[in-house]
Amino acid sequence: MSLPRFHLPASEWTVPHLTLTGDEAQHCGRVMRKQPGDSIEIFDGAGRVAVCEITHVSKAEVQARILSESAVPPFATSIHLLPALIKAEPFEWLLEKAVELGAASIQPVITERTVIHLDAAQTEKKLAKWRRHMIESAKQCHTPFVPELHAPVHFSKTLKFEAECKLIPALSEHTRTLKQALSVAKPNSVAVLIGPEGDFTPEEETQALSAGFVPVTLGPLVLRAETAGIATLAILGHELR
Repeated sequence: MSLPRFHLPASEWTVPHLTLTGDEAQHCGRVMRKQPGDSIEIFDGAGRVAVCEITHVSKAEVQARILSESAVPPFATSIHLLPALIKAEPFEWLLEKAVELGAASIQPVITERTVIHLDAAQTEKKLAKWRRHMIESAKQCHTPFVPELHAPVHFSKTLKFEAECKLIPALSEHTRTLKQALSVAKPNSVAVLIGPEGDFTPEEETQALSAGFVPVTLGPLVLRAETAGIATLAILGHELR
């Protein structure tokens, strides 16, 4: 039986004793009612996992002693998802599945047809909520990795994203399959640009192609924006890992 898992950022690791605070301490102590002597797992979201014994529980924190520690190496190919901002519930579902499928990073994109517009304060709140959602997803599926989440940027900045292979699922007649796009050599990094509801405008697609994004097809069926992102991650994971 797997141990309950809790997240602690790498910057807060103080070997051999770790301290959970905030939401993680509340979840461990109040929700799951863990007590001194109980065993738990603590992970940093970057591949480091420690089996720990709880030594102290209070309202504000949970202290634990490391019993054993392991490190999972990153995937040989990092896959970076660049999804256009879409409505809240589908976007959060996309983030959850991106964690499960091993995305290395997620860069939300503001496009011409984006219907969600956030000011600075709203963006900070959304980022905090999204990160929390991603951590919960990692805890539930026991993945050692939490993708790096960036603040939303406008489409033009996204075109400068650096990766060995850059893909854009598209419906145009000049597309190729993902297998064909990856047939030359196994890249160290892949960036996938996903459009919003209604897809990219023709001008945006032209700009993406000029910036080196290769148009690929996901099959004959039209997919929702969030489904296209998940399908691409799943296929790339199969082909590259």
